[in-house]
Amino acid sequence: MRRSDSLFLRILLAFTVISFMVFGCGGGDKETTETTEEKVINTEVTLEELPPGALPDVTAEMGGEGFTGEGWLSNDDALSIADKRAVKGGTLRMSLYEFPSTLRTVGKDANSAFMFIMGNLVYESLTGIHSQTMEIVPALATHWQISEDKMTFRFRINPNARFSDGSRVTSADVIATWKLRIDPGILAPYSNILWEKYEEPVAESPYLVSVKCKELNWKFFIYFGGMNILPAKYIGNITASEYMKAYQFKMVPGSGVYELDESKIIKGRSLTAKRRWNHWEEEDPEDGSAYNFEFLKFKVVTDERLIFERFKKGETDFYQVGRAQWWVEEVPEIPGVKQGTIQRRKIYNDDPQGVQGLTFNMRKPPFDDKRMRQAISYLMNRQKLIDQLFFNEYLHTDSYHPGGVYENPDNPKYRYDPDKAVALLAECGWKNRNQEGLLVNDKGEVFVLDLMFGSKGLERILTVFQEDLMKVGIKLNIRQSTGPTMFKMVNERKFKIHWQSWTGLFFPNPESSWSSWTADPDNTTNLSGVKNERIDEICKDYNVEFDFGKRVEMIRELDSILMDIQPYALAWYAPFHRILYWNKFGHPDFYFTRTSDWASIIAYWWIDPEKEKLMNEAREDESIQLEVGETEMMYWPEYNKKHGRNYEVKGL
Repeated sequence: MRRSDSLFLRILLAFTVISFMVFGCGGGDKETTETTEEKVINTEVTLEELPPGALPDVTAEMGGEGFTGEGWLSNDDALSIADKRAVKGGTLRMSLYEFPSTLRTVGKDANSAFMFIMGNLVYESLTGIHSQTMEIVPALATHWQISEDKMTFRFRINPNARFSDGSRVTSADVIATWKLRIDPGILAPYSNILWEKYEEPVAESPYLVSVKCKELNWKFFIYFGGMNILPAKYIGNITASEYMKAYQFKMVPGSGVYELDESKIIKGRSLTAKRRWNHWEEEDPEDGSAYNFEFLKFKVVTDERLIFERFKKGETDFYQVGRAQWWVEEVPEIPGVKQGTIQRRKIYNDDPQGVQGLTFNMRKPPFDDKRMRQAISYLMNRQKLIDQLFFNEYLHTDSYHPGGVYENPDNPKYRYDPDKAVALLAECGWKNRNQEGLLVNDKGEVFVLDLMFGSKGLERILTVFQEDLMKVGIKLNIRQSTGPTMFKMVNERKFKIHWQSWTGLFFPNPESSWSSWTADPDNTTNLSGVKNERIDEICKDYNVEFDFGKRVEMIRELDSILMDIQPYALAWYAPFHRILYWNKFGHPDFYFTRTSDWASIIAYWWIDPEKEKLMNEAREDESIQLEVGETEMMYWPEYNKKHGRNYEVKGL
């Protein structure tokens, strides 16, 4: 099946939040939760009770044994990118900045970056997209069909597919998963709206399931095929409210390669996932070189510097270097880097770049006035930050799709210009200063802004911004807060200005973040409250446009409109991933897949016994010098030069 090559693509819903990987307290009535868990326990079976293969009473025509796939699509011979040199076993040790707010993968607060990755390890989808070729590939489904009008999809589920408790994966699980996602009780409005655009899936047999769309959309096959499937036996006999409570800090069993070890969950401190050596596709020769670690251990360390120090001591296995100063000044001087026991890499690939910066709440003064948003944007001295704090490692973000094919090259370039800012502020009635040097308007109101931030590392950046604002008479109060507090504040729109970071989407979904209907409800990703008729038209046309080139043109137009509206004062980005890792790993030549980040380490790396032995010897004997590899890895840029940079999905 080559499930290992179906990359963790960020294709669903909207941007994936990365700012709020935090600990949150689960609530709920005790009696209700116990009743729900009792329902779950009573349905458990053992793996030995269900041998491989299809139900004997299901005919080949209905997807059972002997199914030939005639008239269906498949891609079972897709290129495998897992490295045949891989060795199984060992533990991958990692740090988390904050404990996740929930361990659910569906519903409110479930869209953290950590749960996105964990969800793709524990659960599987019907189909995926090959990380290199962009072809649709099998996962739980061996075959699929797309109707001529592209409104109806059929999937044939692999009869060998099993959940971790041994139960079969069937059409009933697909239907139950869809029903959960449309239930208002999950408290995720956009999820409800998205999945309600499909009619209820139909079980044609235990292995054949079909679904019809209520409207045309080129992404709908990708979405439905990419929906992680949960077992009906756990979610089909409880309400969404019961699901939210029962699985606040536990995971429904999945069919994926890993499962979360509930016995090793320490709330607020650590989590451990363990590999399933009895995975239903474990014997597939093409998949045997992926997901090699036996354990994945995550320990919460809230201080960025402490995470760095723990790595240098060998307490974790790799570290993403977030600070340019550390990368440029400190990393080269680390004894392990010089000796080769620690390897240093800057990996360039096509991982979609996210957006970060100051988001303005345009629903209320003063940022309901575009001139005010522009003024603040002109007061963010990004070049000074890039020069002085970031050692010229980063690039200005001038797009809501920076660095990719969707960026509009004609976008205006906002750069630090206090004169323009002062003029715009004056136009808005902020032209006089009081005795303290602060701007006041005709009503005698002082221009003061409050900004909460989560990561300690942001303080030094915001302090520079604070000083530049003060020069023109604006007082900025900055205060560090907890993730849950900020998450609630932002989702309830109780802010004027807020620093927000998003991971990028491989397939833009502008409707979820920018369409007018997402502006007013709470708990959507349209934080600024953008409402624009032309954006709504573009979203509508984009959804039904199957030509990739035309979709690129549409997103570029939308990009230019957003730059004019200025819902964010955009910050900076880096078209690479900076990592340090202990020199005990084997890995593919490309390090990270074409379209992924550090999740590639989990999927494709392994512990090399010989390297580990040499590393340990060198750590004991400083006279031993190990090879120090090249820092910059340009595998994918060179690949793109030969093959072109195209994100068009093949098979739609």
